[in-house]
Amino acid sequence: MLIDKLKYLQGYVKIKLSGYAPERFLNLCSNHNILIWNLEYEEDHYVFCISVQGLKRLKPILKKTGTKFVILERTGLPFLMRRYRKRKLFFAGIFLCFGILYTMSLFVWKIEVHGNLHETDSNILKFLEENQVYHGLLKSKINCEEIEEKLRAGYGDIIWASAKLEGTMLIIDVQENLATNQQAQDRTQEDGTPRDLVAEKEAVIYSILTRQGTPKVEKGAEVHPGDILVEGKNPVMNDSEEIVSYQYCVSDADILGVTEYPYEDHFSMWYEEKHFTGRTSQSYGLRLFGLRMKLPHISRKFSDYDTVTDEYDVKLGESFYLPFSVTKEVYREYQREKKQYTKPKAEQTAKEKLNEFCEELTQKGVQIIENNVMIVTDGKNCTASGTIKVIEPIGTPKETVLTDIPQEGLIEDESDGNSN
Repeated sequence: MLIDKLKYLQGYVKIKLSGYAPERFLNLCSNHNILIWNLEYEEDHYVFCISVQGLKRLKPILKKTGTKFVILERTGLPFLMRRYRKRKLFFAGIFLCFGILYTMSLFVWKIEVHGNLHETDSNILKFLEENQVYHGLLKSKINCEEIEEKLRAGYGDIIWASAKLEGTMLIIDVQENLATNQQAQDRTQEDGTPRDLVAEKEAVIYSILTRQGTPKVEKGAEVHPGDILVEGKNPVMNDSEEIVSYQYCVSDADILGVTEYPYEDHFSMWYEEKHFTGRTSQSYGLRLFGLRMKLPHISRKFSDYDTVTDEYDVKLGESFYLPFSVTKEVYREYQREKKQYTKPKAEQTAKEKLNEFCEELTQKGVQIIENNVMIVTDGKNCTASGTIKVIEPIGTPKETVLTDIPQEGLIEDESDGNSN
């Protein structure tokens, strides 16, 4: 493949050789290192290809062998340039095209984000734009290390980030922190700051297992938001069972509480259902340097329709994106039909929504122990309301308030000891 391209750049011709001693001609070409290829014998002559440079060296060989040739085809860049040598605008267009492509290669026209689960692409792209990293920015102004530092500093749940340039693309790879609450508590312990565990909501203590700290509640106790469950300080007593100091620590405990989640859902017994007719319509548009242009919509338009939009980026190769794209919109016509739920169907729909809500709670590590949701339907509405009683981990870290011990008691204790 590469050899064929080199032959095209240098130019070559296909010739028909005839005469007295064509075989001697071929032998002399070999002795003088003149390359010929695609050699074929046809009746009383030979047909082969030879480069332009080799063609210029044939004159003495032709004279010795008494042969002559006729050029059948001319192929290659030199002949193409000669053919269009008077078309200056054509060559100017070629050079202008290469100049534009080179200029476009100096900018970033696409930013891709990989590895994000909690943070959306749009949020990260907006954050980058606020930090002067955007589509159309010169690649020379992009500092990948600085981008990585800003992402880690700007998002607490991003623990690793990588930025790299490929062609006209800026690729952002991130890794989010998927640690559990226990792992988060372990990190809190690492910083060494004394902390209490306090209640987040109204609850009844179901169980408590304290590993570090002083428990302030027992099983069955009712707690309110802000109540201390485990205190991050242990009292130090003297012989008189008086508190003389505190040993501070990071509270560590497994605390489960019985809590309630309110639930309410309300929807009308009447609803509209879409029936697609199968008829579609299409329109196209262009996006150039961030500007969107919609081409005239010639196809038939519908009064009620759904729209499906596809956008196709224009690129050369895998990573050389250009600053424009083509958009295609497909309109699918539908007709509205007003329907009414039957009572069993409405109750079934309400139960399905309630089950989805309960499933979301279960995925958060919540154990459902009682469902007190009632479903009521009438001729107009369906209402599901009540509470869901669950067992879930409670307790959130809060910095411990340091307590000062009065020095008078300590002085009296020391004086008593000296008198003895």
